[in-house]
Amino acid sequence: MSNSANPFNVAAAAVVAVGVVISFNLLSGAIVRSRGADEMIRVTGSARKDIESDFIIWSGNVSYRGKTVTDAYGAVKRGMDQVVAYLKKKGVKDTEIITMAITTSPVYINVKNVGGGEETTSSRIDGYELTQVIEVRSSNVDLVEKVSRETTDLIATGVSFNSNSPQFLYTKIQEEKVQILAEAAKDARRRAEEIAKSAGGSLGEVRFARMSPLQITPRFSTEVTYDGQNDTTSKDKAITAIVSMGFGVR
Repeated sequence: MSNSANPFNVAAAAVVAVGVVISFNLLSGAIVRSRGADEMIRVTGSARKDIESDFIIWSGNVSYRGKTVTDAYGAVKRGMDQVVAYLKKKGVKDTEIITMAITTSPVYINVKNVGGGEETTSSRIDGYELTQVIEVRSSNVDLVEKVSRETTDLIATGVSFNSNSPQFLYTKIQEEKVQILAEAAKDARRRAEEIAKSAGGSLGEVRFARMSPLQITPRFSTEVTYDGQNDTTSKDKAITAIVSMGFGVR
C-alpha cells in the first residue's frame, strides 16, 4: 500500500478546511454584529426654564341670609354691586369681570316637639342663604393679585365677601414645549457622548426617545411626578422637561 497522498483526497480536505474557516469567520462576524446591536447607552436628559405667569383667575363670593328669599336676594344684589364698583375703581376692566348665577340654600334649625309624654326633634326652614360668585380673568396679573389681597377693604364697609386664592397660569406652554424638550434631548446626548467617550467608543444611532410629561412647578420646587404637574398656586414658576434616550455604540 502506497503512503503517498491521493491528490484528490488532499484537494477535498483543503476545500473542507477552507469552508470551515469561512464558516467560522462568518459565524464570528454574526456574533460580533449581534453583540454590537445589543449594546446601548441609556440616559436621561433634562432642561429647566424659569417663567412668570401671564394670566390670573381670581374669584370670591357674596353671601347673605334672610328670613325670605326676597330679603336675602336684596342683600346679595347690593353687596355684589359694591364689589363690582370696587373692582372697577381699582382698575379691573368690565370685560374681565364675570358674575355667576345666584344659588339658594334653605337654612334649617332643629325644633323640639313635646307631646304624648315624649320629646322629639324635627327640623324646619328658618330662612334662606343666597350666594353669588364673582370671577376676574385678566392678563394684568400684578394688579389683580394686589386687589385680591386688599378685599378686606370690602369687608370693612360691611360687605359679606369671601375671597379665594388666585390661580396663576402661563398661556405660552405649547410655544415653550418644543424648545425645552429639544434642550432636554441635547442634554441627554451630551451625557451619552461622555459615557461613550470614557469607554473608548462613540455614539451610534438613536434607538429610542421617550418624553415625560412637563413639570410646571413653583420656581424653587424640585418635585417631579410621573403624570406631570401644572402648578397654579405660584406666580413665579419653572418648566422642567425630562427625556429618556437610548443610543447605539460604535
